Amino acid sequence: MAKWDAGRFFDTISYFDAIPVFSDVKRWLTGGASSQASTSGERTLGLVLVVGGMGEIGQLIIAQLLKAGYKVRAIVSDLDSVPFNIPANLEFVRAELDKLTPELMQGIQSIIYAPDAQQLLTPTVVNNLAIAAGGELTSQTSYQIFDFTKPTSDLRDSWGAVDDVVMGGISKSGIQLGTGFAIFSGDVSTENSGGFASVRTRNFEPSLNLSNYQGIELRVKGDGQRYKLFLRTESKWDGVGYARSFDTSDLEWTTIRIPFAELVPIFRAKTVENASPIDSDQIRSIQLMLSKFEYDRELNPRFTPGRFSLEIESISAYGGKTIPQLIGVEAGLISPELVATFQATNLPYSIVRSSNLDPKMVAMICVKAIAQSEAVGQILGH
Repeated sequence: MAKWDAGRFFDTISYFDAIPVFSDVKRWLTGGASSQASTSGERTLGLVLVVGGMGEIGQLIIAQLLKAGYKVRAIVSDLDSVPFNIPANLEFVRAELDKLTPELMQGIQSIIYAPDAQQLLTPTVVNNLAIAAGGELTSQTSYQIFDFTKPTSDLRDSWGAVDDVVMGGISKSGIQLGTGFAIFSGDVSTENSGGFASVRTRNFEPSLNLSNYQGIELRVKGDGQRYKLFLRTESKWDGVGYARSFDTSDLEWTTIRIPFAELVPIFRAKTVENASPIDSDQIRSIQLMLSKFEYDRELNPRFTPGRFSLEIESISAYGGKTIPQLIGVEAGLISPELVATFQATNLPYSIVRSSNLDPKMVAMICVKAIAQSEAVGQILGH
C-alpha cells in the first residue's frame, strides 16, 4: 500500500474550511486568505450604470447591487458629494444627463435611472440615455464566469485541489494559469482504493444567480478522457453536488454545453434518489474532476490512470433570456408618451413606479428586475 500524505489532507481541508478550526490555525500561522472566492474583477455578475447615484433611492440601489455581486458605475453631478470611503466595485463619474458620452457606457450591461426629489423621468431623459448607450450595452445571452485568457491573482486563488487524499488515496492534481488558458493536470492513481483528482472553487460570496440561463458552457482541450463537471448549491464542504460527465477530444479545442436539466444529484459518488433539481440561482462552487468511476460504482469507460491534462479557456453560462437593460424610476404618473419613448429605444426596458413605496422596496425591485426576463416591458411596483 502506498503511503498516505497527511500533510496534503490537512492543506485541502484548511483551504476549503472543511474543519474551520484547522483553517483558522493555518491562516494565523501563514497569513493566508479567506476561503471565499473573490467577487472582484472577473467574478462580478456584470457592470451596471446608475444615474442619480447620490439620491436616496440611488444610494439604496447601489448598495443592493454591490450586495448582489454587481460592479457599479455611478454618475453624479458633483464629485464633492461622494462619500470619502468608496467600497470595492463602485466607481463614481461626474457627468450631466445631456452630456453623456459613449465612453461612460463601455462594458455596462444595464442602466438604472433613479432621479432624486427634484428630478423627473421624462422622454428627453430616456432619449439621452438611449443615445449615449448606442451599441455599448453588452449582450446578456451568455455570462462569463471564468475567463482564463486573462489571468489574475484572484482567478488563481479561487481554485484548489480536492483529490482522493481526502479518502486515503495518493492522486495529486492542481490548476495553473498558462498563456491564454488554465491547465487542470496531475497524476491520478487507483492505489489505496483511490482513483480521482479534482479542482474546486472556494465558495462564491455571494452565490451565483444563473437562473436566467440554460446551462454551463466549457471551452476545453483535453486528452481524450472523460471528465466531470460539478455544481454545488450548498456552502458546506461535504454536501450534494450536481454532476455531468463530458468527453474530450485529444488535443483539440471543444465547446461543451451542459444543460442544468441534465445535471445529476450526487453525494459521495452515489446518485441521490428523489433529490430536487438544481437550484440554479444559488450556485456556490464549481468543480472539475477526473475519476475512474462514473456514478454508483460504474466505471468510467474513458479513464486511464497516470498523467492527465485538461486545458480550460473559459467557463460560462449560456442560453440567457432577454432581461431589462434600461430601467427608469418614476414617482408620478407614467404617461403613454413615456412608455412609447421607452419602446422606441429598442432596448429591453422596465419602469418602476415609486409612489407610495418604501425607498428600500424600490431599490429591491430595480435590482431584481435586472435578472428577470419577465420584467421586460413591464411597469413594476404598482
